[in-house]
Amino acid sequence: MTERANKAKHRRSLSLSKSKKKGKVKGISATAATTPITSFFSHQPPPKLACPLCGQLVPRYRINEHIDLQCQNFEREGDSAASASQSVVPSMQLSPKRSPTKSPQPETSAPQREEIKETKVSPYFKKNNSQQVPREISNKSVVRTIDLGSLSSKLSRKGHKVPERTQTRDVNALIYPEEEKSSEALSSSQKENLLIQSVDDKEDCLIVTDLATSVINVETQKSSHPPRVAYYLRNFRTVLEAVLENEDDRLLFNQEDMSLIHAFEQLSVMGQKLYVRLFQRKLKWLQVNKLDYEEICSDLAPVAQELVQSGFLQTENDLLDLAEALDLLPAPELKVLAKTFHLGGSGTQKQQLVDGLLRLSRQKSLFTLTPGQNNIGSVILKRTKQLSGSCVRLCRGPRAVFSRVLLLFSLTDTMEEDEMAAGGQSQLYTILLVKSGRLAFPDYTVQRSAKLFQDREDLIRYEAAMRALQEVISSMQASQWEEALELYTTARSTWQELRTTCDLSHQEELPVFLRSFTTGWAYTRILSRGVEVLQRLRRYEVAVEELRSLLAQSVYCPDSRGRWWDRLALNLHQHLKQPEQAICAIRDGMSDPLVRTGHRLSLHQRAVRMKESASFKKYRLQLKDLPTIHIHDVTHVTIRGQLFPHESGTGKSVFLMPADEEGGEDHNATVMCSVEELSLAHYRRQGFDQGMHGEGSTFSTLFGLLLWDIIFIEGIPDVFRNPYQTCPLDFFTDGFYENRKEAIDSRVQILCEASVETLHDMLEDVWTSQEGKVCSLVNWGLFSSLQQAQSLVSCLSGAFLGGVITRMAKDFRHCRAGLPDLVVWSTSNNSYKLVEVKGPSDRLSQKQQIWLDELQKLGADVEVCHVTATGARGVCPK
Repeated sequence: MTERANKAKHRRSLSLSKSKKKGKVKGISATAATTPITSFFSHQPPPKLACPLCGQLVPRYRINEHIDLQCQNFEREGDSAASASQSVVPSMQLSPKRSPTKSPQPETSAPQREEIKETKVSPYFKKNNSQQVPREISNKSVVRTIDLGSLSSKLSRKGHKVPERTQTRDVNALIYPEEEKSSEALSSSQKENLLIQSVDDKEDCLIVTDLATSVINVETQKSSHPPRVAYYLRNFRTVLEAVLENEDDRLLFNQEDMSLIHAFEQLSVMGQKLYVRLFQRKLKWLQVNKLDYEEICSDLAPVAQELVQSGFLQTENDLLDLAEALDLLPAPELKVLAKTFHLGGSGTQKQQLVDGLLRLSRQKSLFTLTPGQNNIGSVILKRTKQLSGSCVRLCRGPRAVFSRVLLLFSLTDTMEEDEMAAGGQSQLYTILLVKSGRLAFPDYTVQRSAKLFQDREDLIRYEAAMRALQEVISSMQASQWEEALELYTTARSTWQELRTTCDLSHQEELPVFLRSFTTGWAYTRILSRGVEVLQRLRRYEVAVEELRSLLAQSVYCPDSRGRWWDRLALNLHQHLKQPEQAICAIRDGMSDPLVRTGHRLSLHQRAVRMKESASFKKYRLQLKDLPTIHIHDVTHVTIRGQLFPHESGTGKSVFLMPADEEGGEDHNATVMCSVEELSLAHYRRQGFDQGMHGEGSTFSTLFGLLLWDIIFIEGIPDVFRNPYQTCPLDFFTDGFYENRKEAIDSRVQILCEASVETLHDMLEDVWTSQEGKVCSLVNWGLFSSLQQAQSLVSCLSGAFLGGVITRMAKDFRHCRAGLPDLVVWSTSNNSYKLVEVKGPSDRLSQKQQIWLDELQKLGADVEVCHVTATGARGVCPK
């Protein structure tokens, strides 16, 4: 009842009746009565919180990051947790807002003291040290009260031994000088009473004393221990050292570049931290007052000024582009700016306001005296810079140097456009994970012998080509086809000019897996993307010319030749209606040794359709001479399922299934499932107690586990060029098998002759020694345990695994796709089945047809499971 009455009282106090006069409402003052009710709910949570370890104010959403990575008192490197807990400043115990009372307070009873103690202890320590505090309290001696004198006399006694209570009070004076001043104004008896009150609770006494000891120890040891370097700066330095210690990479930077790197090393630690933080952001103007890096400095203006003087930052004086300046302002300030120039109809969204101001800036002023001068634009720019205040941007020159350093370090990683613009933040994050022990890569030897780039200009050309490629990809993903066409046209002209002016013969001499890191390879990928752009814009004649130009060379992107031939035949056959040329393209494509698996079968199937068409009767003789491919069909079964009624049609089909088929306790419940899960339940009813939906991941994981030592074998130059690779660089080329042919053939022979126990031992050796290490082939979470993987291997047999591994090792790039969706097996009789699942209106792809045929030839029990919706015809699609 009391709680209900209090709630009613609060509701009454938040409303004003018209019959009551202002200033006479019970519970509300005259001032409060004029305040709108929304003010009672406008209290925002504090933007910063005090760290429970060091007391430093940290942004609310970065408190975990601060404790894990930045906190000075968070013990790492194996230090004891107890020493960290001693340096805590409890906000409730030493709050500067507490004013000392002039008379002693009555002694608090024991239960009350326990309650106070419970509210004062931080939750962080309540969890970790709740059992340690009482034990330490019993060992502490009684604190004696000593008159300390003035603060100046205390600070002058650094070299003398100070009693325990003196140390405590010194720390309080340093942390809370206002409280110390108020305490100095009291008499000696009042001070004594205050101190007795403060130590009435023994736990409070313990924390304060330990705080004094830890702070003094930190002060005395500060000179002996170097300051801890922030993780992002340490990782950035690691990248610089790794690149510059290599002779070939160091020669790719001239004297001016090296001077910039040395200038960075001469910056203060705070300057280096700020530069790395800005380097990891996109290259654009930033307002200094909105930069919030508390771990660097609370006031970043002096640090930014150091970077400006060293030539690493630009200031607002260099901001001359109005669009960039307007991008700094938020929408409310842009509205004010628009009203200043009487732009009332520019809209309310930021982009609408920016567009309106830009249109106004392009108008010519009647009062312009100098020809070519836009007075309106300069006035808007000046006013915008006044509103934005001090702003900075990284200088392009130094940033380009560091970007090339990062490019060389992460050359084997694919960097998207956003990642390149953000200074390779994911690469630096990978280093952080490795150094913190959260990420481990396989053990291998880095062996570099080939020289990828001949000189600095060659590296700059490659960097420009990669950026142009990412710009084209970004435009295509945004469906900006006209912009993508323009970028493609520009890149094509640049590549034609480079081929005539530069000597690119050294690129052709590199092995294929290193050739992918050359300028020619990057521009060839742009041209291949350009074909897609031209086809989307229905410019098929130009697309055919580009395809023929790409197929005329075999130096760059040979793995794409199958796609090029297939696309050329399609354009000639369907879009340009040139059947004779289409037949020639099919013949040449099927005769090309670099056309593999799915694309080769696709060309064959197109020829079959043309042969069966009545409109191609006169070309049947030419079609009969084409090479043929024979693919044997496999068993097809059909099951039915209840389709989810609200299925949108944009994604995969969703079915409904009784919960008991999934092992649920509620037999009356119904669950939603995918077509693969519905099929797994079907095969579970047939006696297969084990099963997984892994597609190609199942066999690639077994491939990686059984060939781990061969994949990461030593002695093959240039396949490992940095310590953060998940597979050798030649893995997706024909060179992988050629460079390890003897070892792979020997391992396959061992697998074919191995017993079940031998297969189990081979899996166990790799699993126990390499589990968790990052490998692009192995999905450690696919199998629930080592025993489940061993039970599957027992069913598959070594001979079958040897055949699959041989095919994957010879051409993994083209064979990684098309493997069956499901693998189901029975542990009771060691039988298994490989199942490709097809939902409604789904059919087999060319690569799936080839894999099903190959697996059937290897002796596997293979079938295609078609799932139809309830009520539909259960006819097996052909």
